Amino acid sequence: MIEKIIKILALIIFILAAAAGLVTVFFTYYLYPKETPKSNINTAAEEIPDTEIYEDPSAKALRQEAPIKKLDLQIMENRDNELVFQASIDDFIDSYNGYYWKDKNIRYLLPSLEWNAYLYDKAVHSDHETCCYIFSKDEEILPFPTITVYAPSNDDFIQEITVNFDDHSYMDSLYDIYEEMCFYTLKVFFPDIPDETLVNLYTTLNQLAYENVSTIKYTSESVPCALYYRGNIGVYPYFALGDCVHMCVIPVTQEYLEELQGKGVALFPI
Repeated sequence: MIEKIIKILALIIFILAAAAGLVTVFFTYYLYPKETPKSNINTAAEEIPDTEIYEDPSAKALRQEAPIKKLDLQIMENRDNELVFQASIDDFIDSYNGYYWKDKNIRYLLPSLEWNAYLYDKAVHSDHETCCYIFSKDEEILPFPTITVYAPSNDDFIQEITVNFDDHSYMDSLYDIYEEMCFYTLKVFFPDIPDETLVNLYTTLNQLAYENVSTIKYTSESVPCALYYRGNIGVYPYFALGDCVHMCVIPVTQEYLEELQGKGVALFPI
């Protein structure tokens, strides 16, 4: 009998102790909740990076306003039998971005230091050492359309500019980008020609490229099917098996036009 009473008393004590503990918890965490120390809040804020501070420099550069820059595209003979435009790759980039910004409110081409650069003993239109600069908007997509600028290694001029499309990995979306790049490149060289005329021009050039596929890759041995010209600026298409479709812009003289005509190149004034 005494043992039962002891057990009952022990059970009552246990229940009362448990109840007291729950009451303490309730008052401590619900009626009087603790404030989060301000130091913890500040620490948490420091761990969230400022997006402007850590922004990709290239993306930031593309958002800088680009005023329209019209180029004075005089030509000259830089080295023996090497015609060039008296403009630099940076002049071309600035002009291209100016027209692109006007329509898109963003730049397209990065500064020339961001382009891939190669040095060759000679180029398509020069027997002299030439720098070749290539720009792709997305290098992770290998067939993404590119722009190439050929420049003599001895001075800051332009031998030739080509816009290039890899037809062997054809996608409508990439071809649309290629056509847009053709448009803005032509806009740099013919800023006073109506946009509709420029669209018709690059459409005609690309159609001719597909209709006249060559077996000779784009080298100094290449002869285009046709060349369109205005003043000292010539534009022509070129497409060879295993190569890209090219829309090419070069400096021309009357003597050079006659030389091309002698090789069977059809000439058309713009």
